[in-house]
Amino acid sequence: MQKYNDIQNKNGMRILFMVMQMFILLIVFSIIYTSFVAVQYVVEEQGVSGMAYIPVVASLILFPVLLHKYRQMFNKGKMLGASIWTLSSSSVMIIVVYLYIDKLVG
Repeated sequence: MQKYNDIQNKNGMRILFMVMQMFILLIVFSIIYTSFVAVQYVVEEQGVSGMAYIPVVASLILFPVLLHKYRQMFNKGKMLGASIWTLSSSSVMIIVVYLYIDKLVG
């Protein structure tokens, strides 16, 4: 008979959280890459300044920083909050980048 071990459960949840973050990072980075391609198209076709890249580059830098903060939050014991913040910030980041590209192209 195996005894309950809370440390083993925390380690398993930490691994699951990191896998979730890597999966979300891949999704957001693929959308950011698509945004780079869209901005490149707009710069070439419509003659927009290269400054149009700034919001996309900012999202590329900001999102991993946020994920690191959420990982620290998770390690402090706020597991549910860190998971919710990870999912919600990725959703907001995707929506904001899509809205920016829509305004830029349209």
